[in-house]
Amino acid sequence: MPECPREGRVQFLGNQAVTRYKALNHSTLLGQSLLAFYRFAPKRLTFVFSLMLFQGLTAGIGLLFLLPLLQLLGLDVGGGIDNRISKGFASILGWLRLPINLGSLLFYYVVIIAAIATLNYGVTVITAQVQQGYVCHLRNSLYRSLLRSRWQFIMRHKMSDFVHHLGGQVQSMGTAAQQMLSLLSRLFPLAAMIFMAFLLSWRMSLLVTGLAGTLTLVLLPMNRRSYETGRSQLKNSRGVFQTLTEQLASLKMIKSHGNESQYAAQLESAGESLESDTVHFAHMSAMTQWVYMVGAVISFALFFYVALKWLALPLSTLLLLMFIFSRVLPQVSSLQKSYQQLLGHLPAFEDVKRIALACAEAEEPFFDRLMDPPRHWNQIVLRNVSYRYPEGERDILKGFSATIKRNHTVSLVGPSGAGKSTLADLIAGLLEPAEGRIFCDDTELTGMQRVAWRRSLAYVTQEVFLFNDTVRANLNWVSAPRPDSDLWAALKAAAAEEFVARLPQGLDTVIGDRGVKLSGGERQRLALARALLTAPQLLILDEATSALDAENEAKIHQALQRLRGKLTIIIIAHRDTTLQHADECISLAGAEMDQTRQEPEALP
Repeated sequence: MPECPREGRVQFLGNQAVTRYKALNHSTLLGQSLLAFYRFAPKRLTFVFSLMLFQGLTAGIGLLFLLPLLQLLGLDVGGGIDNRISKGFASILGWLRLPINLGSLLFYYVVIIAAIATLNYGVTVITAQVQQGYVCHLRNSLYRSLLRSRWQFIMRHKMSDFVHHLGGQVQSMGTAAQQMLSLLSRLFPLAAMIFMAFLLSWRMSLLVTGLAGTLTLVLLPMNRRSYETGRSQLKNSRGVFQTLTEQLASLKMIKSHGNESQYAAQLESAGESLESDTVHFAHMSAMTQWVYMVGAVISFALFFYVALKWLALPLSTLLLLMFIFSRVLPQVSSLQKSYQQLLGHLPAFEDVKRIALACAEAEEPFFDRLMDPPRHWNQIVLRNVSYRYPEGERDILKGFSATIKRNHTVSLVGPSGAGKSTLADLIAGLLEPAEGRIFCDDTELTGMQRVAWRRSLAYVTQEVFLFNDTVRANLNWVSAPRPDSDLWAALKAAAAEEFVARLPQGLDTVIGDRGVKLSGGERQRLALARALLTAPQLLILDEATSALDAENEAKIHQALQRLRGKLTIIIIAHRDTTLQHADECISLAGAEMDQTRQEPEALP
């Protein structure tokens, strides 16, 4: 698989400072999107722009060939500027010692047009490479920013929104980049043709340019409407994507309750507005084409009348001008259509920029080279730790202190809402205390130390995520590929060796989406084996056995008994059968009760 280009860091603003996002008008956003695209690959895009400019010049050269061809066919080109162009072109061919006759001119014309076609082919391929590289690089850059964001920031957003940004929105930005290049590819040849027209008759050229400008001004209100429709499409597209994501995730529940019709109606309702926006955008695009088509006919009639009745242009000049303007007006129409489509995709740039800036503000202190996590430590110490979620009205934890010794199994107990999972997240370094401090021996787990600390632990939750892949691929997901001996050792430690050995293809058995072909207990043990493959110093089990039956829970208990004393384990659970394996217990009395310091030495 080809690697995504890394030609430049995608920047959405001109400086490195991160500021609060402010809504901008579509003209400013268009300028920023062009700048961001150019900064991605400035050298390659400069080369592409140069090729496009050369394309425009070659379009003019192709038109120059028509003048000597008209002369050879016996048509009088008159004594105007077109005759001087023809003579100048003939002089160039004479200086190159090239014959001038019908056959040779046709041959030169074929060669030059073939060269232009080859140039067009090259420009098309290069622009496609740059565009797809931009999409790939932007997606990777945004995903890296998301991965580096604080867990608290990630929790405040919907996962469906992140997927929508990384999928549909980034792809829309790629389409917008394609429209930008399309605009430029049409702009340079258009400029060359207009220049040629001015050389032939500046009066007629001014007339046609004015008519084209008038048509563009007439359609200016549609540009704003295209941008607003794009914003509405973005909003409704996000709603449809969110509905689909949530319903597919709960498909089993929908079918088990027989609510297929109800949820299908919800999706239909969410999609109606999106369909309306799409039709509305198509209506504006069709209206643009209609205006330009009618306007082109009127312009052509006016042009022909003025040329013959008022200016009495020579026939050859008139034919050449008609040929040029027959290509200019469709080009202007295509420019307007591309511009409207670009405005329709511009809200995607606005949306991705907003989330990129938000991720940058929430970024954790990463450096090119991560420090190593603590290896030989004796205890984890929490001193007067408090935590409150930003949108919360009360402290989840307040003034909490505790000590967890190395290679001990510790249980966290307390009623629902007491903050057990929050405490586990704080110990794991996913959350930062609002007040208080957390230490690993004498090292405070803050900044880069906290990030490095996370690399020494493993976290297993009640909701296990497994890929629709083989057992081997799922085990190697969080670590580099390991030899089979390591995989079987981890499976044995997690009491999963037996059931994996019974699978049809063993380690190479595909377990289905989210491990649907396995039982709940088998999924949990596989997740535990995957966690153990990372050789963690700290293992956190958050309600990992709460949904299991007695038999599968017993299997997990066997695994925990084997691990006891070999690493530090924190267990969050409600069942006494799980907590009985703990060496120590830390009790969270609840938000309305005092949380006192729990010294492990004093616990039973």
